[in-house]
Amino acid sequence: MSGWNLRTGAVVAALSLATMTLATGTASAEAVVYYVDSINGNDSATGKTPETAWKTLTKASAAGLDAGSKVLLRRGSTWQGQQLEITESGNANAPIVVDAYGTGTARPIVTGDDEACVSLGGSYIEVYNIQVGLAQDGKRCTWAGIKVDGDHNVIERNYITGAAAGVYISPEVSYTAVTANDFIDNNYMSKNTEEPTNDDSGAFAILVQGDDSNIGWNEIRGSYALSHDYGMDGAAVEIFLGSRNRIHHNIAVDNETFTELGTSKETKPDGTPSDPDGTSGNIFEYNVITGPETQGGLVTRGVQEPGNPPDPNGPVLGTVFRNNTVRLTHPSSQGVVCDAGCTNAHLSMSQNIIQVVAKTAYGPGVTDSHHNVFYGAAQHQMGGTNNIEADPLFDLTNTAHPLKLRAGSPAIDLGVAQYSDDDVTGRAIDGSDGPVDAGAYEYDK
Repeated sequence: MSGWNLRTGAVVAALSLATMTLATGTASAEAVVYYVDSINGNDSATGKTPETAWKTLTKASAAGLDAGSKVLLRRGSTWQGQQLEITESGNANAPIVVDAYGTGTARPIVTGDDEACVSLGGSYIEVYNIQVGLAQDGKRCTWAGIKVDGDHNVIERNYITGAAAGVYISPEVSYTAVTANDFIDNNYMSKNTEEPTNDDSGAFAILVQGDDSNIGWNEIRGSYALSHDYGMDGAAVEIFLGSRNRIHHNIAVDNETFTELGTSKETKPDGTPSDPDGTSGNIFEYNVITGPETQGGLVTRGVQEPGNPPDPNGPVLGTVFRNNTVRLTHPSSQGVVCDAGCTNAHLSMSQNIIQVVAKTAYGPGVTDSHHNVFYGAAQHQMGGTNNIEADPLFDLTNTAHPLKLRAGSPAIDLGVAQYSDDDVTGRAIDGSDGPVDAGAYEYDK
């Protein structure tokens, strides 16, 4: 973590409890702890103690894990060109766990040239305290740092870098928790053709095509890259096909866009829609979005602008954007963009602070916009009530949290509804000091 002092032990402990799911199930009688050590390990050994650790991830991937089993990777180890692939499943009370062991603070590193460095094909798998992504020699996995293909998986307290998609949650996957990770410089374009075909893709910290994900308390930096189609491209959290995901309490700095949402009208080979329910019901709250490289906060869409063809990636329904703090200084920066005939069916926004240069919010058909603070932009093209246009009075001298509020801020006590028990620092919001504030920080009176 650099500069923001985002997380505390109490917050991390709360996250660990929050990722547990109530269900039946126990550890298998065959649950085993396996150790993997790239320096001193031996694949001919049993792998069941640190002294008899295996050497390769290839061996660990073929172990045949039962519910409750663990794969522990030695700190100081690096695996390059070896994918960690877990196809078995745990259960709610006995997940399969991947974690670090050994002394020191260095995470074990998994890199390589596979599609994904870590592949979670099963369900109820938890991954902690590893580093995934770019190798020292510049090699990387061609698509994802961690690819999620199963349900109820947890990715927590990892360092993920150099991927086209730091974490990729596949279509039809449900209930993934991505919490308290560092996503740094996931700035690789998996597709970047010179022809202007609008097909460039990449530079995503998190790409969500599944549903009901919990994405919170992460620090996300540097998700942007040059694109032939778009000039610059990238996103902290990209949602395409996913519904009912909650993105909250993240610090996002210098990502080309914080989030863009889209859906698909394509069909599967059997003729059924690839996305029958559309992208809908995603909630963004208590996120901090800033940095001189960031050009956009939230980008979403309706069906079509009058006189124009339908948006090929719309409509996206029921997006909620509330209690976020956005401060962007890029000359082209826009806080919220909801085009293609966007209406209240597509976007609701409340209790945000948005300070940008070009456009605070665009969505001429949106009126469900209230109790926000807007400031600094040349244009504002969105309806609404009880919004304030004034300097939010950020405490820019605060080195740990420069977007906290100063005394006298119009955001203090502006809110009318409380959506979280904690602000982005983990400070409790209990109503003892008056109504909830706008933005991601609750003012400390």
